[in-house]
Amino acid sequence: MTQSRTRITELTRAGMVLAVIIVLAFFPGIPVGILPAPIVLQNAGIMLAGELLGAKKGTLVMVCFFILVAVGMPFLTGGAGGVAVFFSASAGYFVGWLLAPAIIASIMNLKANPSWLWEFFAVLIGGVLFINLAGSIGLVFITHISFKAALIGSVVYMPGDLLKAILCVTISQQLHRVGWR
Repeated sequence: MTQSRTRITELTRAGMVLAVIIVLAFFPGIPVGILPAPIVLQNAGIMLAGELLGAKKGTLVMVCFFILVAVGMPFLTGGAGGVAVFFSASAGYFVGWLLAPAIIASIMNLKANPSWLWEFFAVLIGGVLFINLAGSIGLVFITHISFKAALIGSVVYMPGDLLKAILCVTISQQLHRVGWR
């Protein structure tokens, strides 16, 4: 493949993952009574960014996403956008979203051909545990609840996040099988 065709392919893939993250915003969030941040599907797109694009490109997609949100595009669940969202109860989760693709990809890259289980482990660490940890830390600073309460509250996100992780790993493995590398 020529260098220009490779770049076009990479840009197309990055654009597709960005589009998935944006489309997932149109699914309504599920309010959680104990925490101000809802359960959302968008973090599945962040998981895919790490799995499919790698550390650098996955993180760049998230930077592009956050720039679009910052300028007011309603690309967050519930149609939110604008700079103010970065100071909301979800701020810590956004930090997690920014760094999660690099963590997922870095763990995946420890093996030449990661198995389904290894990829799930990478997504579990970077896409579930890290995002929820970052979100909990953000809740401490924004809402002034205790870190223990924020961590305990984040347990409510785990079942859905695990299901999203399983789905994303399955999708990623299938795309890699048909040539997405």
